[in-house]
Amino acid sequence: MIKTLHWYFLRELGRIFVLTTGVLTTILAFGGTFKPLTKQGLTLVQLMRVLTYLMPAMLAYSIPLAALFAAVMVYWRLSTDNEITGARASGISFQFLLVPALVLGLAVAAIDLAFVDFVVPAFLQKSSHAIQSDVASVLLDHLDKHEPFQVGDMVVYANQAYRIPVPKQLQPPQGIRRTILQLRGLAATTLTNGKPTAVVLAKGANVLIDKVRARNQVEVAVQLDDGTAFDPNSVRQLHGTVRYLPADGKPYVIGSLLQNVPKFFSITKLNRLYQNPYQFRPIAALKSNLDRLQRFAAVGNNYLRQYSPAKALRFNRLNRAAGHIVVYAPAAFVNPDDVFCLAAHGNKTIRLWVYRHHKVTVIYTADFAALTLHGSWNAQQSIRGSLTLSGNVRMNNPSIGKGFHAGPATIVLGDLAIPHQFATLPPTPRIGLAPLTAAESPTIVNLKAQIARHISRLDHVIESEVQSRRSFAFSCLVLVMLGAALGILLQGHNPLAVFVVGFFPAMILILLITTGRTMVVRATGSAMPGLWVIWMGNGIIVLLNLIVYSRLLRK
Repeated sequence: MIKTLHWYFLRELGRIFVLTTGVLTTILAFGGTFKPLTKQGLTLVQLMRVLTYLMPAMLAYSIPLAALFAAVMVYWRLSTDNEITGARASGISFQFLLVPALVLGLAVAAIDLAFVDFVVPAFLQKSSHAIQSDVASVLLDHLDKHEPFQVGDMVVYANQAYRIPVPKQLQPPQGIRRTILQLRGLAATTLTNGKPTAVVLAKGANVLIDKVRARNQVEVAVQLDDGTAFDPNSVRQLHGTVRYLPADGKPYVIGSLLQNVPKFFSITKLNRLYQNPYQFRPIAALKSNLDRLQRFAAVGNNYLRQYSPAKALRFNRLNRAAGHIVVYAPAAFVNPDDVFCLAAHGNKTIRLWVYRHHKVTVIYTADFAALTLHGSWNAQQSIRGSLTLSGNVRMNNPSIGKGFHAGPATIVLGDLAIPHQFATLPPTPRIGLAPLTAAESPTIVNLKAQIARHISRLDHVIESEVQSRRSFAFSCLVLVMLGAALGILLQGHNPLAVFVVGFFPAMILILLITTGRTMVVRATGSAMPGLWVIWMGNGIIVLLNLIVYSRLLRK
């Protein structure tokens, strides 16, 4: 009999739960598509794709309320129809009658945890990609409405915009889908840290939009027709004709809109980021720059250790056939930017011999020389250098034999090859920051401090996300148990009023989880106060459960 009764209760709970979940999920999904529909200018096909991807994501947030509503309605009806009274008269205790609610709560909590950890991040990433994948349609929609469109650090406006066929000479490689838009009367603003640094005007432009399937990203390049750049503060022309945006000709890369937002990462990716924060793109970019500067600093310090006023320093050319350079200098040092410098001292100047085919081709004297480095941070790749002479530069060609004469104010001897052993760096620990030393340049010290702040913030973001997801999943269980008890205790009352009584602490719980998450993210020290707030809502509902069940058992 008890088994039959449990199945009856579970069937009723499941029916109400499924119906309520479907209604709430549909409402939330349509609400989620309102902004992309009105702000992004989506086509009907894109809108349906976004809606499809948002349905599973919204399901995670609708099932707790649906489970609460199902528990309230089912147990309220069973109590009001005296079915629970009949079961009690047959000797069945309240504990047995509440087992179906416990099963529903555990199932909903497990499902919700799986959704927020895996399903929601995956489908939100897909919905984000659906919005940005057809950049051409979105750009045309903005420009047709005479609205600016931002891509990367560039804001574009045009009088007219339309698609044109891709000519044969511009056909992309396999795996890339290309769209070309032609703009007329273009005005663009390039931004640095959110502030305009240049205004570009052009009679027209071709916008090449490449969708790269393998990397799940979109690349946007702009070819200008008679473009000119101006300083926005003084309206002074910056340089001559501008042919490309960006100026270096490399395209803007548009990845997933959520690719750098840990809030939308799966629990697996969050754990990987916690173990190795250098996988997070903003931190990886800073770390790459730090490694490059540390490698350059290692080169400068190695040259400084080799230096002696009476000893020649030899610099090999990148192309061995170009020969090498030998330098004698009275003084040497490494400046704050980790550039190795040679300087004159007293009446002694720097003397430099340029060799080619084992013969001296040019001899220089100068007051100052600086070794500037170029190249990647990757220790497997070579570093290039250039030696810049300045201050009373004099030169002599031995083959002519007419002695020294004044040379240009600055001479750059480039294409120097730096030995690999000069740039070896120790492995980087998780925090990645060796102790700060006075010998390090301000740039390196600042980068280390930035990386430390970013890693600390990322740790807090991951902690807040993991704890808030678990708190939200646990709340499904305690809310269902609260709803079942309220449904029995408040029999005869309006069922919606009973639901509102349970809905009110649910809203407080969500508010506390959101507040606690913000506190953890913004914490500069310990994250414990924010974590206490994240779980405080569940503590309040557990306390309400104890109060309600004690009254129910007394009744």
